[in-house]
Amino acid sequence: MKLLFICTGNTCRSPIAEGLAREIFGDSVQVASAGLDACIGESVSAHALAVLKEQNIDLSGHRSRRVKAELIEDADWIIPMTQAQEEALSRLFPQYKHKTRYLGAWGDQKRDVLDPWSGSLDVYRQTANEIRELLSALKGHLT
Repeated sequence: MKLLFICTGNTCRSPIAEGLAREIFGDSVQVASAGLDACIGESVSAHALAVLKEQNIDLSGHRSRRVKAELIEDADWIIPMTQAQEEALSRLFPQYKHKTRYLGAWGDQKRDVLDPWSGSLDVYRQTANEIRELLSALKGHLT
């Protein structure tokens, strides 16, 4: 199974989700990430790297990329961070709407994963914890 996580810039939420999903799902799932409005080639934000490093996850080699048709086609599930991003992806790629569902929709209560950009390290920790919780719910649905 292939999961594609989407956020805005592919430097905070979706790389965090990618790193945590690799840990949670192991080799049973292939994971990738991209951004709807990413500047190609940027590093993961310093706070996102720090939060992942605290969990022994290294994404220092990750570089941001924009979502494109090939990535969408290849994924079994396209998982944006917000409902608005899900709607945007459904407009951009209507033929793949059936396999697009925002991360917060997999949990008990539907919610967006808010962008921690420019927040403190604690804000990033809260975001990572929320993503981890939702990934666990996702795993329960997919396995």
